[in-house]
Amino acid sequence: MAEFRKGRRLYLGAALIFAVLALIAYNFGSFFEDGALNVENLVRCSAVVVAMSAALIIEIRLPEKIESALALAAFVSGPLLTFETVKLIVGVERYASGIYWLNVLFYAVLQVAIFLLTLSTRTAVCVSMAVGCLLNFINEIVLLIRGTPLVPTDLYAIGTAMKVTTTSDWHFNADMLTGLSACILFIAVVSEFKFEYPKKWLRPCAAVASAIALAAGCAAIYDIDYESFSTSTFDTESTNNVNGTALSFYINFRKMGFDAPEGYSSEKLEEYLSRYDEQEPDGEEDYPNIIVIMNESFADLSYIGRLRTDVPYLDYFNSLTRDCVNGRNLVSVLGGGTCNTEFEFLTGLSMMYMPDGCYTYMQHITGPVESMATHLKKFGYETVAMHPFYEVCWKRNSVYKFMGFDDFISGEDMAAGEAGLYVSAERWEKGFGDKVEYIRTLISDSFFYRKVIEQFENKTSDRIFIFGVTVQNHSTYEYDGDDFVSDVHILRPEGEYPRAEQYLSLIKDSDEALKELITYFEGVDEKTMIVFFGDHQPNVEAELIEELAPNRSLFVNSYLTRFETPYVIWSNFELNDEDIKQNFGVTSANFLGLRTLEYAGIPLSREYKLIRDAEDIAPAMATWGYYDRFASWNERADVYDDEVLNMYNYLTYYRLTGK
Repeated sequence: MAEFRKGRRLYLGAALIFAVLALIAYNFGSFFEDGALNVENLVRCSAVVVAMSAALIIEIRLPEKIESALALAAFVSGPLLTFETVKLIVGVERYASGIYWLNVLFYAVLQVAIFLLTLSTRTAVCVSMAVGCLLNFINEIVLLIRGTPLVPTDLYAIGTAMKVTTTSDWHFNADMLTGLSACILFIAVVSEFKFEYPKKWLRPCAAVASAIALAAGCAAIYDIDYESFSTSTFDTESTNNVNGTALSFYINFRKMGFDAPEGYSSEKLEEYLSRYDEQEPDGEEDYPNIIVIMNESFADLSYIGRLRTDVPYLDYFNSLTRDCVNGRNLVSVLGGGTCNTEFEFLTGLSMMYMPDGCYTYMQHITGPVESMATHLKKFGYETVAMHPFYEVCWKRNSVYKFMGFDDFISGEDMAAGEAGLYVSAERWEKGFGDKVEYIRTLISDSFFYRKVIEQFENKTSDRIFIFGVTVQNHSTYEYDGDDFVSDVHILRPEGEYPRAEQYLSLIKDSDEALKELITYFEGVDEKTMIVFFGDHQPNVEAELIEELAPNRSLFVNSYLTRFETPYVIWSNFELNDEDIKQNFGVTSANFLGLRTLEYAGIPLSREYKLIRDAEDIAPAMATWGYYDRFASWNERADVYDDEVLNMYNYLTYYRLTGK
């Protein structure tokens, strides 16, 4: 018998319907593609919403035996229902048969675990579906914000993620709206079916059976040959679409361990390093001040393909490249993961030797580690790190201490006591008070550079090393405040790209701020060198990237342009040119740090000399491999043909583990 629900259940159902409709209305633009309404997506979502609404407000009464039978049927099919709902959320229509059932296995184990705790079939199905769908919603939101999906190491960076996202980032696409409605529909239906145990002794039997099933399921998961699956950090979204989010997440988790390289021993490393001479530090030498600016998301999208804008956005930077050392910097991250580029530059180590998908600051720097700061301190440098945002982001407040910096000047310090708390979305509403300068809601590059100059003018040593990380250009690029207007517009390729245009307008502001910084140091008498580069490319419209390079996935060199950022080295003195490599093409952040020391005339340690030899063999490295001297791409490996690359691997492991 069917009838309308009554009382609180009716009110709750109506509230859920209203919430879903409001969410759809707020995200209605997701049903449009290239300016046209995608009728198929809208009809599909509407049909699911109608079914969901009926299930929430209409109650069907059934005989107890039929209800128990349906409850058992729902329990048996629960993992399948969950995974089918997940497929709606992530927008993947089908998986290979083996992949499909492995993903179902994860949801089955989750459901059995909940059943073991509750011995309730409907609770097990409803809770496991809610948890499975929630995790996939989070994955999709991370993908929308950052351009790459959730990986296990993101769990180490939840705090940072929450500090660099706003409520406006948390939007749903059409697949997510349909999946959310389906999830509520299934939970509403399944919650109606209660299984009654006909005999009391069946409850302990069910508990024993579920415990055995849980153990068997866990053993089956542990027995998965995870090394046989592709889990490329090169294109994690495609990997997730092939393997499924649950399986991909598990495989990445199993591959997180930082194991010793094959054949490793610290004695072998020391024996190899002993062949290098090490010059004693001389604090009396006339070494230059070194200022490094790693600019947030600073990139040139024309690296990817032919981009034409109505006004230049890198006018000053391009003028510097006519007279200064410059080139492209191959990085290991896209749209996020700033700390990994930072790690490579400061330590001279490469992400190629690190576990797949890791965030070095969050996982592997847990104690003192040699860095450019510790090296320069031997030569009389004051060492200062600066970042105009919260000090806890990427654990910089502890990592910079481990790296040997004398001081860390964060956004809180720059705000002169006016910094707001970061416990709510309001932290993005110009949360550092009125004594700083903003572009959108983030501290501007121009203001930050004034703080860099202030730090330089008040240095306590004869020379200073400043490592500055900006924040102005951080995603997302959907700010609609009256105090910022996009003044760079894309003429070719044709299309509507508001996010990319806002991004390019921000880069234009960064370019003008860089001119202010260098103009100041042109008037400084002390020898000073400025190294400027971007940490990664931005997450802008995928349609733009496809228009710029429609065949980029067919050629690795073309694909890698999405992971290249510009760099330039400026100085107010003639750079040291003895034994310096004149490679102005593609390098990587680990070698850019080495090059910084060489151009400044800083004597190299044994370890840096090993890194220099590695650069001779592999001029640019990233997490998934390296370019050789002939610009041919080589995949990362456990063991390399060249002894130097293996010793570089040993050095990375030793530096981060001390073993």
